[in-house]
Amino acid sequence: MIIGFGFFILSVTILPISQRVNELRTEQQTDAALGCTGNASGECTITLTNKSAYEPVAPNWTVTETSPGSVNRTAQSILDSNLEDVTISGLVNGTPYVFTIVYYKVDTSVASATHLDSILKRFNLILVVGTMAVLVVGVGISFNYGSKRFG
Repeated sequence: MIIGFGFFILSVTILPISQRVNELRTEQQTDAALGCTGNASGECTITLTNKSAYEPVAPNWTVTETSPGSVNRTAQSILDSNLEDVTISGLVNGTPYVFTIVYYKVDTSVASATHLDSILKRFNLILVVGTMAVLVVGVGISFNYGSKRFG
């Protein structure tokens, strides 16, 4: 019963805590007038001003073509593993393009602290594992205490 109550408390509190940690860890950044020219494979690569706070699998951004048209290119954009280079596909060879990218960078106060960003990125995992460890140890100790008391 105690473990079930622990899971319930964890499931209720993890989303608001996670959102608050992300708010503290990141800062919104807008890079405007990023230009490049489409190549033969229909792609171009641009570099962000700052490293993205999010990993390439879920970059949490919006990529908008502002010239020659006004097109949302988020679905055709891939963030490189260096968290700075963005490859945009679906373009015309030889055509110059201008993009605006709204993304999140690591907050300067977090970035200046050694390894703090790495810890905050994994905060949900740390919270879940820590809570489960406390629950398991607590239940184990209470059963051990109960068996000695009644044994």
